[in-house]
Amino acid sequence: VHGFPSEGKRKHRYVLSKMMALVIAMVMTVAMVLPAMAEGSVADGASKTIKVDGLAAGDTVKYVQVIEWDQTAGWKWASGFTDLSSQMLSEVVGTSTVAGKITDATATAIAAKATSMTDGGSVAAGTTSWTKDNLAPGLYMVQAVATTAEVIYNPVFVAVQADGTGTVVTLPLNYADNGTAKKSDVTVDKKAKSAGDAEWQDATTEDVGDIIDYKVETTVPAYLESYTDPIFNVTDDLSDGLTFAVKEGSGEAALTDITVKVGETALTLDTDYKITTKTTTKWVIEFQKSYLQSRTAATVVTIEYKAKITDDAKSVNPETNKVKIEYSRNPNDTSDHGTKEDKTTHYTFDIDAKLQGDDNYTTSEIIKVGKNADGTDITETKTYSNKTTHHPVDGAEFTLYKADGTTKYTNSTYPDGVVINSANGGLLEIKGLDEGIYVLKETKAATGYMLMTDYLEFKISATYKDVPATATCNAYKELDTYKVEVWHVAADGTKTQGNTSTYTLNQGTITKTNEVAGDQSNELINTKGQSLPSTGGMGTTIFYIIGAILVIGAGILLVTRRRMNSN
Repeated sequence: VHGFPSEGKRKHRYVLSKMMALVIAMVMTVAMVLPAMAEGSVADGASKTIKVDGLAAGDTVKYVQVIEWDQTAGWKWASGFTDLSSQMLSEVVGTSTVAGKITDATATAIAAKATSMTDGGSVAAGTTSWTKDNLAPGLYMVQAVATTAEVIYNPVFVAVQADGTGTVVTLPLNYADNGTAKKSDVTVDKKAKSAGDAEWQDATTEDVGDIIDYKVETTVPAYLESYTDPIFNVTDDLSDGLTFAVKEGSGEAALTDITVKVGETALTLDTDYKITTKTTTKWVIEFQKSYLQSRTAATVVTIEYKAKITDDAKSVNPETNKVKIEYSRNPNDTSDHGTKEDKTTHYTFDIDAKLQGDDNYTTSEIIKVGKNADGTDITETKTYSNKTTHHPVDGAEFTLYKADGTTKYTNSTYPDGVVINSANGGLLEIKGLDEGIYVLKETKAATGYMLMTDYLEFKISATYKDVPATATCNAYKELDTYKVEVWHVAADGTKTQGNTSTYTLNQGTITKTNEVAGDQSNELINTKGQSLPSTGGMGTTIFYIIGAILVIGAGILLVTRRRMNSN
C-alpha cells in the first residue's frame, strides 16, 4: 500500500516542473532566432573552410563574402552588396522547406557588385583544389583566374555553415562548403577548303586565281557583369598573295560577304558585332559588350568568308595567314587580355626549264631548279654519258594542257591558256600551278627546226608536316616535300620514265633528291632541217628540252589561310 507523498516531496516536484518549463521556453526562443535545420544539413562543429575543385596548379583565386549571419537580424547582405533587393536575398537564402537558389540573373547582379575581392593566393603545385580556413558563416563568391590564357572560370558560390565557436548556422538546402569551378575553354580553329575539296583542311595547294573558302570557329565565353568592360575581338590577316573575294566570284568583298553566326542563326551586324577594319587583306570583328554579357554560357561562333589567290603570290618565301582572337580573361583587371592564333597555309608551284640544242661537243650544263629563301638559284650540274653538250634554243612555243592532253590549262595568270616562248636563252617558265598531272607539247617550232611530235607529261604531288602548337598558336600544317615525276611520251603513245625528283622545304630552303635518274629520257628529240623539202636535202641534229622541265622549281607559293595583312 502506497501512501500520499509528503509535503516536502510535493514541493520538490513543483520546483522540477518549473525548471523544465523554463528550459523548454529557452529552446523555443532559440528556435525562433535561428533558421530551421534542413534535413541532411551539417552537424555541430561543422567546417569553417571553403574549398573549390576543378582548378589547375598556379591558378590565382580571389573571394568575397556575399551574405553574412547576424545573431539579431539573421541572414543579410554583406558589406558591398547591401543595395541588392531583399526579395533577391530571400530567394538566395530560402527557408527550411524551400531551397535557396542563385539564378543567372542573381549571379550576374552579385558579380557586378564584387568590385573589391580578397586575394586568396594560388593553387598549390600538384593540386587541383583551393581552400580557405577560419571564415565567418555565410555565402561566398570565389573567382579564379587561370594560368593558361585560353581558360576562363565562372564564379563559384560556396557556404560556411558554422560560426567561430563551432555553433551551426545553416543556410537551408543546396549550399555546401565545397564546389567545382566551371570553366570556358576559349578556342579558335581556322580551316580552308578549295573548290572540289570534300573536307576542310589546314593546308592546300592552289592554282593562281583559285577561290578559297575559309571558316573560323571560336568559343566566346559568357561574361558576367563582373567584367565591367569585356572585349572579344577576332582579327584575320591575308598575305600579299590573297585578297578577299565575294561569294559569287572574285574581287573585293563587301562587309556582307563576311557571315557571323551561331549554329545556323546569323548574328546582327552593328548590334551583336561590328567590323571595325575592312580592307582587301584584313578584317577585324569586335563583339559588342551587350552581346558578350547577354549570354549565360559559352557560345561557338562561326565566321565564314572567301579569298582569292592572286598574281602577287610570292614564290619560295613562306608566308603565313593567321586568325587571332583577343579577349578579356580577368574581371578584376581590364587590361588582362588573352590571345590565341591559328593558321592555314597555301602553296602554288612554278615550273622552270631550259630548251637546249646539241652541238656535239663536250661540256656541262647548269639546269635551273628553283630558288632558296634568299633568292639565289638552286642548281645542279650535269654531263651526259654520250659526252654531248646542249646550248639554248630560242623561238619555240609550248602549250600546257591538262591531264587529257587536249584541254588547255588556264588560270588567272594565263586566262587564254599557257603558251610559253623559249626566249631568254631557252628558258621556259610556268607560274602558279596546283598539284596534278600536266602535258607539255611544242605547238610552234623554232626557226630551222621541225615541230616535235613527242611531248612530256609530268605530275606534281605534295606532302605536309605538322607544326606543333605553342602557348599562343594552335598546331597547323606546312609543306614538307613536293615531288615532280616526268615521263617522255613518243608519238605512238609509248611512255618512258624520266627524272623523278623530290624537293624538301626547310625554313625556306629547298633541297632536291633524285629518286629516279632518267638521264636523257626527259629529252624531246627534234629534227633540224633546211626549212622545206623542195629546197634540197634535210640534215638532222638533236634538239632537247631537258627534264620536262627537269624540275618543278621551288617556285613554291606559300600563302597562309587564316590571316590577312594589316593596313
